[in-house]
Amino acid sequence: MDIGMSLRDLEDGRVGPYMRSKKNRVFRAAVGEREYVVKVFRGEWKDRARVEFGVLSECHRRGVPAPVPVAIVEDAIVMEPVVGDPVAEVFDGLFSRSSEADLSEGQGRLADSLAEWLSAFHAAFDFGLARGDTILKNFMTSPSGVIGLDFEEASPVDTITDLGQMCASPLMTDPPFTDAKAAFAGRLAEKYWERSGLDRSGDLNRAVSAAIRQYAPFRANGGELLGYASRIENGNLSIF
Repeated sequence: MDIGMSLRDLEDGRVGPYMRSKKNRVFRAAVGEREYVVKVFRGEWKDRARVEFGVLSECHRRGVPAPVPVAIVEDAIVMEPVVGDPVAEVFDGLFSRSSEADLSEGQGRLADSLAEWLSAFHAAFDFGLARGDTILKNFMTSPSGVIGLDFEEASPVDTITDLGQMCASPLMTDPPFTDAKAAFAGRLAEKYWERSGLDRSGDLNRAVSAAIRQYAPFRANGGELLGYASRIENGNLSIF
């Protein structure tokens, strides 16, 4: 779809402040009587705009909840806005109110929703594409379920990396590796195996430790997290 506007036009039509993003410049823009989200790819990510547009288009075609792509304008994607709450914030709220090892109904429902989204995404691409950066902050919740965001790291690598990242992400939240968070990750994995029909539980501890090693350098408690990764690799800690 040609929206008849340049990137400069979109920037001139910006509504509100820029959204938080480490890799890209993201903002809302008015186009006629409509508002869209514009994601401008910068630096080393510039060539990923068409990759993400293609992934979003396929998600829309296959019914996988994700932003609806509208157009590519230079190094930017124009998308329909997504309405919902950030999963990372929902997760923190659910776990800050409970210290129980057993999952509450809300915690279990969130784990199930994440697993259902990931299995649907992998199935849509015949288990040949990993979405990449599969962490809590890259999802929203809505009344209809979980919505995936940010697909610039999508690549044809082993999809177990996605599940490893999705399980590692809640385990790394502060305080890390509590019994309740381990139960959350375990339920998420079990629901994924159930929905996908693929049980690779023997590979998942390895995938989780690899995810921890990937993200730990960017966390204030990175040294502590690397200790957990080592314990998993040495067989002294098993989550699954």
